[in-house]
Amino acid sequence: MPELPTPRSLSGPLVWSEQSLRNKDEELYKLKLTSNEISDINTSLEHFKALELDLDQVSPATFPLGGLARQLQNVAQSVHGGLGFTVIQGLDMAQYSIKDSVIIFLGIASHIADKRGYQDTKGNILAHITNSKLWNVPMEKRHGIHSNKALPPDSSSLPCHQPFHNDMGCDILALQARHGTCAGGCICLSSAWTAYNRLLDDEPDVLQTLLAPNWPVQISGHHSRYYLAPALAMHGGKLMTSLDPNRFGRHAASTHADIPDLTTGQRHALERLFDVAMQAEVRLKLETGSFLFLNNWAILHRRDAYEDDESTSRHMVRLWLRNSQLGWAIPTRMLPPWLAAYGDGLQRASPIYALHPLTTYIAPKYSAGSAAFVMEDSDESDGE
Repeated sequence: MPELPTPRSLSGPLVWSEQSLRNKDEELYKLKLTSNEISDINTSLEHFKALELDLDQVSPATFPLGGLARQLQNVAQSVHGGLGFTVIQGLDMAQYSIKDSVIIFLGIASHIADKRGYQDTKGNILAHITNSKLWNVPMEKRHGIHSNKALPPDSSSLPCHQPFHNDMGCDILALQARHGTCAGGCICLSSAWTAYNRLLDDEPDVLQTLLAPNWPVQISGHHSRYYLAPALAMHGGKLMTSLDPNRFGRHAASTHADIPDLTTGQRHALERLFDVAMQAEVRLKLETGSFLFLNNWAILHRRDAYEDDESTSRHMVRLWLRNSQLGWAIPTRMLPPWLAAYGDGLQRASPIYALHPLTTYIAPKYSAGSAAFVMEDSDESDGE
């Protein structure tokens, strides 16, 4: 393997930690909607509904937002060149039907990014992240993101907390909190740029392991398909992060030994990255009606355990987005999942905008969509 270039320390607004943000104005990453902006949203909602269009046709042209549109353009700039994430607050979702709330989510998102990614090969544009009480399946038999636990039940080989990860192949990860939690459930964000600098200073060998383009990413179980890629890569002057422990190495559910396992060094590197990321994390409590937009290439995320009340379940609706003008160039070795989500010229199913989760829960065999493609032989899934 050719020797990698010597890493250099990173600088800029994407280098942050909870401590560095603590004394800064929350307006840097929080947008509180004013009454006038909420009025613009309501006017745009009625305008779109009067057009009698499909949900796939929500756009800035069909969902105009007046002055708020300029604010959302600033959000797009911040996601790509600022701190890398923004929380939008202030909507009372009790005032809207489920379909109207989705239209609003799509409308706001359309002013931040013009392209929506496919969540799976079936054509789903929306994913539902919930531990729904409607599913007659015990929590211990669900994938971790469909439960309220911090540790995925199929991840015994991972560190003792739900690990940080990216939604591999996604540019902008967008979440709408359809319903918050009774207690807990913070979404924890950590700058990969900050983790990079800390590893560079303290554990350069670990950083070199993460940068090496020899991480096996499994994309099929039956056909033993995988490709090799780095977990971190410098590209176009930017640090790009693409990692999901459920995709690295041979998955426990796979019967094919020719998919390489992670090496001891790679497992150690993941653990050290997770530990360093946790030390710098910002914890966000997304209340009902809030939206989160984050740069998925630059920011790692995880979720805490949580509690619901007797009648409700935490429910996040997810979009994968790309801004064609501001979006970062993608390294060749990280392209496969990105192309599956956003690539032109691929034979695709028609886009599906499911307003609700599947009524019958089918536990995913491998991974619940945390990469921007579903393994060719995976089971039905619509999770994070």
